[in-house]
Amino acid sequence: MNDKPPLAQVHSFWNTEACGTHFVQDFSDKKNFYEKFREHRYRTEWHIPLLVPFADAKGKRVLEIGTGNGADGAMFALNGAVYTGVDLTEAALEASRNHFEVLGLTGTFQKENAEQLSFSDRSFDIVYSHGVLHHTPNTQRAIDEVHRVLKPGGRAIIMLYHKRSFNYHVRIMTYMRLRVLAKVLSRLGRWRADRDKVRSESLIGVRGNADRKVWEIHYHNFLKNGWGYLAARNFVHHCTDGPECPIAFAFTKAEAQKLFSSFRDARMKVAHLPLNKYSFGKSIPFGVEKFLASKIGWYLFIFATK
Repeated sequence: MNDKPPLAQVHSFWNTEACGTHFVQDFSDKKNFYEKFREHRYRTEWHIPLLVPFADAKGKRVLEIGTGNGADGAMFALNGAVYTGVDLTEAALEASRNHFEVLGLTGTFQKENAEQLSFSDRSFDIVYSHGVLHHTPNTQRAIDEVHRVLKPGGRAIIMLYHKRSFNYHVRIMTYMRLRVLAKVLSRLGRWRADRDKVRSESLIGVRGNADRKVWEIHYHNFLKNGWGYLAARNFVHHCTDGPECPIAFAFTKAEAQKLFSSFRDARMKVAHLPLNKYSFGKSIPFGVEKFLASKIGWYLFIFATK
């Protein structure tokens, strides 16, 4: 078992590389890398420019929690925001600074724990976080911090993983769990010997679920944690961003509404169902994908006003 405190585990996993780096393999230089990164991000996650009001940020103080490679932060800055980006990891902060540098943008970057932000009360007009706060041990505490640092009338734009989604029920809890179970059963009678040879606690750093190493890592996780590893409350953590990811919660709309109960109002929209990544989905018209994404997509956007 890993004896690191939960937040230290989160830091170790996400600090192996800035989020999304593995999607760009071929590039000529730093500037070309970030050009290709932005192209990939807004092509595969086309909902972001549609849902996130970057243009409304002109002249406003914007805090982004979890900067990744800095693409969304750059969008805010390009639209005239007074931008501050924070992240738990050094890798993301360095990547984001580099992104701003190649675009000639200015911004403030600093290392922060989302559950204990160092900013004063009522510091920002907008707080934005895309796919980050479900990876912290106490998401409620992080949302409370978002509320605290927002000015009265300020807006929070937060994306969390959506439990009532195709990805959660069909891909993770059915397909991926059955595939890991098949791997476990294929080694029946050899678990003890395999456990003696199980890999060390050092991270391999596999991101996502496309790498063939994924299933071996899941099997090693099973050997260390037993049958409880396949329980829904545990399995989801290791099937969103890679089997070594320590924390990844998913929320229903009702659960998200409770998280944002301190806000004056909270509206929600659902997005992201990339059907064309599956063989059965390549012939599905984009309009159908867009409609289904709004119902059973993996991303739950919360737009809340303080």
